[in-house]
Formats: sequence, C-alpha cells, structure tokens
Amino acid sequence: MSVIIANIIDFVAAMVQVGSGAIKKKNKILVVQIIQLLMQAVSMLLLGGVTGAVSNVLSCFRNYLCYKEKLNLVWKIVLIAASIAMTIALNDQGFLGIIPAAVCTVYIIFMDIKDPVKFKLLVTLSFVPWMFYHFILKSYTGAIFDAATVVTNSITLVGMIKEKKKVDKKAFGGYDEHCS
Repeated sequence: MSVIIANIIDFVAAMVQVGSGAIKKKNKILVVQIIQLLMQAVSMLLLGGVTGAVSNVLSCFRNYLCYKEKLNLVWKIVLIAASIAMTIALNDQGFLGIIPAAVCTVYIIFMDIKDPVKFKLLVTLSFVPWMFYHFILKSYTGAIFDAATVVTNSITLVGMIKEKKKVDKKAFGGYDEHCS
C-alpha cells in the first residue's frame, strides 16, 4: 500500500517538476523545486529511500539559500558535508544510495551560475541520475517524469540558446561574430 501512496505523491511532485521545465527564470525554478523536492522526500521515505529523502530536504534548504542569494562557500561546504555525512550514516542501499549525495554535491557546486542557459543545463543534467535512482527504487512514476523533465528542460534550453543567439546577433548589428 505504501508503494501506491508513494507513487501517487511522486506523481503530483512529478507534474510540478515537469512543469518547471518550461520556466526560464532561476528564482522561479528554485521555488518550484522546493515544493517538488518536499513532496518527493515524502515519497522516497515511504519507499525506503532515506538517503534520497534526506538529500531532497537538504536541497530544499540549499534552494532557499540560493533564492535569498545567501548561498556562499561556507554554506556550500556545510551542505555538501551534511549530504555526505547523512549518506554515510543512513545509506543501506549500496551504490544506489550514493546517487543522491553525488547529484546534490555537483548541483551545489555549480548552482550559483549566473548565466541562465548554463543554469538550465545544470538543472537538465541533474535529472538524469535521479531517473535511474527512481527506477531502481521502484518509483516508476518518478523515473518516467524525470525523463519527461529532461525532455521539457531540453526543449526550453534549445529555445533559450536560440533566443540568446538572436540577442547576440542584434548586439552586433546583424553581424554574426562567429562567421568571420
């Protein structure tokens, strides 16, 4: 029964997650991710994914700090250390249990990127390992929607790159600086 409840919660979280793929502004992405991560933490706890749940709660705090522009090097180190410590203390899933801490660490290191295209790329790539984590944990809803999120983020990313090229081209008076 808990598997069904967890997958229902994960389904709602996944809908929020996929919808966030169309968002271009970093602060809006961060807020939507906080909501989605809290729901997924509950789902993972119900499925026995303690390291994933802990990682998601830490990610909520991380996103809040980044949203408030308070995520500095000290907080990054604290969050990475907490993620690794919790993984060591709680991991009973072997290699699978390491995935959340690894993704969390990479995301924390690079999430203060100012370029919206690079940030969107970071968000997109961070869902790939979560897709495998969810699938192996039997959170099939989560895995399917992680894949859908990669697709929606990729589509938005391509649009952002095209938009940026148009802006760059206009800045050079219609002259493409890459074609000289």
